[in-house]
Amino acid sequence: MKKPFLILLISCYAVTAVAQTPTKISAAFYAKYPERPSNFCQGCTIDSNIYFTTITDNNNGYSKVSYAYYTPEREQKVKALSVDRGTYGVWHSYPGQVNENHYYTNINKGITSSTAKYAKGHYIAFELCAYSIEGAVVSCTYMVNEGVEYQGQNQGSELDVENLTRLLVGSTSTEVAKVKHKMQQSDFAKYGIGPVYQRVDFWKGGWVDSTKQPKIVSDGHISRVMTNIYWNLLKYGDQVHAFWFPNDQSGSASFVNFEIPYTELVARLGYDPSKVIVPH
Repeated sequence: MKKPFLILLISCYAVTAVAQTPTKISAAFYAKYPERPSNFCQGCTIDSNIYFTTITDNNNGYSKVSYAYYTPEREQKVKALSVDRGTYGVWHSYPGQVNENHYYTNINKGITSSTAKYAKGHYIAFELCAYSIEGAVVSCTYMVNEGVEYQGQNQGSELDVENLTRLLVGSTSTEVAKVKHKMQQSDFAKYGIGPVYQRVDFWKGGWVDSTKQPKIVSDGHISRVMTNIYWNLLKYGDQVHAFWFPNDQSGSASFVNFEIPYTELVARLGYDPSKVIVPH
């Protein structure tokens, strides 16, 4: 007679635990990992929490350098948790900053092409932080981990590299496997596909062509600089791969079309991302 009561008690506890799981991060989290001024550029701040580190150009609204790493253990947690993005991927502003939900609604008015729409582009991907619910929620913070990005590029070359990162640590996800269909057999050897790597360090950021007038995307209330490029750098095993993704609809092509030498990435940026934010 006691077993049904015990089962009911456990069930009630489980429902209560889920109900109490926050869909937004409390101010206490941000107080624990506050933004600090960075001398990397004028108006820059650095935010370093347990999920990622990012240097943000607050004057123009994009990340200069973001860094995180991924492991097989984290991939297994992502698979086990299967965090619902509809529930835990709700964007929210960093304390004291403007909420930009209406901004994206406004700037997308009248745009019918899905690839031409403006997206809230993650620097450190939701999926690569979803090894905990907290990490998934933190990843969706304006402007700490977000830049204005074309959806074509966001769901194209950018998504490819995110899936590649998971593939390298042994992901068996059906969604992740799609990136393999965009690669030639020779690419498998080039990127070392096959072995399971114990760690992938990755850096990412925006780049603005200083020789041209920057594109300003405004809804009349909020104005943001739209970067020309979303660059990526991956280091794992003895492999180093750099990518220079155009932040436009042409970025919907496979990631393999946009690889550049590591030395060229450093030359174009004017700094080595892996020395600006050292792996930790």
